[in-house]
Amino acid sequence: MFSVRTTFGYVSIMIADAFICSLIFWFTLSHIFWVPGWYANDGLLNHVSLDIITLIVVLSLGVARLYSYTEYYYPSDLLKQIATSFLISLGGIAILGYFAKGITSLDLGFIAPLVLTYILLYIFRYFLYFTVRDNRTRILIIGANDFAREIVEESMRKKFRSYEIVCIASSDEKKLGYDIYGIKVLPLKDKIEELIRDYSVDCIVVTKRNRRGMLPIHELLNCKTQNIRVQEGFSFYEKIKRKIIISEFLQPSWFIFQDGFSQNSIHQSFKRMIGIAVSIVLLAVLTPIILLVAIGIKLDSPGPVFYQQERVGRKGKVFGLLKFRSMREDAEALNGPMFAQKSDARITRIGTILRRLRLDEIPQFINIFKGEMDLVGPRPERPVFVTQLEKQVPYYSLRHSVRPGLTGWAQVKYRYGESFKDSKEKLHYDLYYVKHLSWHLDLLIIFLTIKEILFARGR
Repeated sequence: MFSVRTTFGYVSIMIADAFICSLIFWFTLSHIFWVPGWYANDGLLNHVSLDIITLIVVLSLGVARLYSYTEYYYPSDLLKQIATSFLISLGGIAILGYFAKGITSLDLGFIAPLVLTYILLYIFRYFLYFTVRDNRTRILIIGANDFAREIVEESMRKKFRSYEIVCIASSDEKKLGYDIYGIKVLPLKDKIEELIRDYSVDCIVVTKRNRRGMLPIHELLNCKTQNIRVQEGFSFYEKIKRKIIISEFLQPSWFIFQDGFSQNSIHQSFKRMIGIAVSIVLLAVLTPIILLVAIGIKLDSPGPVFYQQERVGRKGKVFGLLKFRSMREDAEALNGPMFAQKSDARITRIGTILRRLRLDEIPQFINIFKGEMDLVGPRPERPVFVTQLEKQVPYYSLRHSVRPGLTGWAQVKYRYGESFKDSKEKLHYDLYYVKHLSWHLDLLIIFLTIKEILFARGR
């Protein structure tokens, strides 16, 4: 099996992409696949269209960086690039169709086989990067500490992954010969090139700190000049876990010098407009459900239908979060504010159903319409909890740099929070979201949220 991470490999993939695209459109042209709306002429014009579309697809894949060295830690990373290429292809076909009518167009006859082409391109690349072992990124870890152990443990959990830990090296003689999940700790030689050659290493991950010049800085720099990727441990961990771990070893400067954590005004404006539109539409569409829920709450227990609770929003501003009441009216009369538990005796019978299906959150579309929340963002916490968490957890206030959301990355990646310990763990995911604000991450969160609702995996 050839390696995809070579010039020959990328050229071979490019040829395979062109073949897949040509084959799908040839089947369509030959009427083997009949697609309604295919209006292209028979003969030479069809073949010109086929060649041009194939060229557009291959160029779009190149623009989306699908022919350059990329590390895919999750299938969604690959899907993002495939989707980007698809949109570029659509734009290219539309522009060409406008100036050269009859060759291409955006009717169903062109779009349907194009969609099928990109589905096959995704499957093809998924097979190459996530199932063929020879194509995995081979990683050398420098440092045999607990952090390295956690990285190896995480890699072992994944059946399909695009990387493989092949070697761990340490300058600590006490740890030489240790076994970390089947990988022996080897001595960190003066010449890292030997380890790279012996284990065919593609990437180096440094998990140890450079105390007293213990890291071979010059050797690592030489590796970079030879196209061996060198990554800092926290950054690599962030990629494979999709969260930012808060540790005593994490320096404040890491946040400053990392990419991300910037607020894109265009993204925020579009997100706000979409939030307004979606909240108006869904509040109208869900009116029958809202009425049924209101009746159910009234029949189940005494008290109001809606419940308003103070929460901390963007820039620390406190607002009133709306919910359908899912607990007894006197829920906090005895013990005061406390985290809701998984089997909380304060939750009413209908409240259990509402929480499982997340229907108790429907009134928050009003908060979204008012601009206090977004569809996606870190879930807002109560002021009494925020005050304590900001004292106990470093960087907690960073989650307030964006609007809170109806759903968030922590909600789809971590269980329901029942304690301050859970809140600290959820912060790791919230910080990842704040750092990587993007449309594709928002769409992924929405997709995972819908999946949870359909399978009733709520609280």
